[in-house]
Amino acid sequence: MFEEFFSPKPKLAYDPFLLANMREGVDSLLKAVDEGKRIVIYGDYDVDGITSTALLMKVIGTLTDNVTYYIPSRLDEGYGLHREAIDRISEDGGEFIVTVDCGSTSSEETAYAHSLGIDTLVTDHHNMSDQRAEGIVINPRLPEDSYPFKGLAGVGVAYKLALAIARERNVPGSLMAEMLEFATVGTIADIMPMIDENRTIVKCGLRSIHLGCRNRGLRELIDRSALDYRTLKAGDISFGIAPKINASGRLGDASLGVKLLLSEDEQEIRECCSELIEANRERRRLQDAAYEKGCDMLDDELAKGDFVVVEINDSHEGVLGIVAGKLREKINRPVVVISGNGETYKGTGRSIPGVDLFGMLDKYRDRFISFGGHSAACGFTIDASGMDRLRKELNSDIEAMRSKEPDLLKERHLSDAEIDAGEIDMELAEALQLLEPCGKDNEVPVFVIRNAQIRGWRFLKDDDKMARFSIVTGDGRYIDSVIFRNAAEAYEAVTSGSVDVFCNIEVNTWRDVRKAQVIVKEIVPAGAE
Repeated sequence: MFEEFFSPKPKLAYDPFLLANMREGVDSLLKAVDEGKRIVIYGDYDVDGITSTALLMKVIGTLTDNVTYYIPSRLDEGYGLHREAIDRISEDGGEFIVTVDCGSTSSEETAYAHSLGIDTLVTDHHNMSDQRAEGIVINPRLPEDSYPFKGLAGVGVAYKLALAIARERNVPGSLMAEMLEFATVGTIADIMPMIDENRTIVKCGLRSIHLGCRNRGLRELIDRSALDYRTLKAGDISFGIAPKINASGRLGDASLGVKLLLSEDEQEIRECCSELIEANRERRRLQDAAYEKGCDMLDDELAKGDFVVVEINDSHEGVLGIVAGKLREKINRPVVVISGNGETYKGTGRSIPGVDLFGMLDKYRDRFISFGGHSAACGFTIDASGMDRLRKELNSDIEAMRSKEPDLLKERHLSDAEIDAGEIDMELAEALQLLEPCGKDNEVPVFVIRNAQIRGWRFLKDDDKMARFSIVTGDGRYIDSVIFRNAAEAYEAVTSGSVDVFCNIEVNTWRDVRKAQVIVKEIVPAGAE
């Protein structure tokens, strides 16, 4: 077990045909290929959906030219399979829809597609409900599914479908290696558990990227993000690559991300990267503005209860999920950000450890026009007349939870181990690299340095969010340290007295010089935890 976990070439992977309905799905899809039917890959507008769509476009594209894709607009259509989209697909001659990263509960929509003579194959990874799509559904979370690992991303399920197709037809091995890069990016971006089979997918995909990156669009985006493909880590994808691919879907047309991953034309790839980078800059600007508005409302909302609902109507809808997450971090409460048009409200929520947001909202499923998500994040649309009642009931629910667990909302400064600053060196930083790739359920280890000595503090980029400084060891060494958020609050603690530093330890490479570096998560007054 430990050998597999630490192995640079893991082998833990399962037969794709262990997924329930995989045999029927492959047979149905290949029959459509052989009959010359027009196949449409129906994706989602996030990174998981974009990489899933591009993956199946490439793989099925080796078998037929009669394949295209459709990604709904986050703003105009919202998540999932829609009747209006099915109408457009039908008008365009679509005869076989393969969903990726969505569709498991789309019973009415798949029935409607079938009534138009369009066959469907649903591939997904989201939680199931009482509603279930008609036809063939491949999802490791199906009640009858006995697949050994339930934590695949949507792109992980799409990759398994691709592997199954490759068993039946001649798909180039070099292409399947490239598809591991897509599966890696989507799995990391969707915050899937970095254990079991996901660890194999991501390790192998990262190794392919380190060897040069087979996908030209992804390689260009890595280079344009000031990252080194040779040393790219899961965290680099989370914070440097995924937000740029996501930005197109948040602000407009998610097909730009698919276009980047499918293109072989250098000029087109450069243009796609430029558009994605610019969209991400605009996303940040809109996000910061909406966050400030949300912060101004927090006191009033907290007075109503500990399930915080913030209404932000004049901000871009595509950034409200990120804003909900930032507000949650600020107050350590579950937060839902809503925006209304007079008739309905759209809501997007983010939760905290110990509070199952999906479970809380699922209790009121019958009131939602649409609803979906998981324990940490959810989205919904509700009639405007029902929003106040829902807010009151959610606050009552969280109060009942607190009565049973008084420390539920207590902010915790968590660490895996205490460490003396003098113990931080390259040997330790390199040893910690063996734990990569890190992510959900295999987090980067957090150390706490008690009574840390801080020197040479300087804020970066003319703002107070980021800063560089040194932590001084007992023998007088200076360890490079950086904090990427809430630097002003951290500096206030530093100037007020002795502090404890909660941090990660990593190898920093700059111009081929490698040093141990501390990535600071929090700085708090000494003994606060």
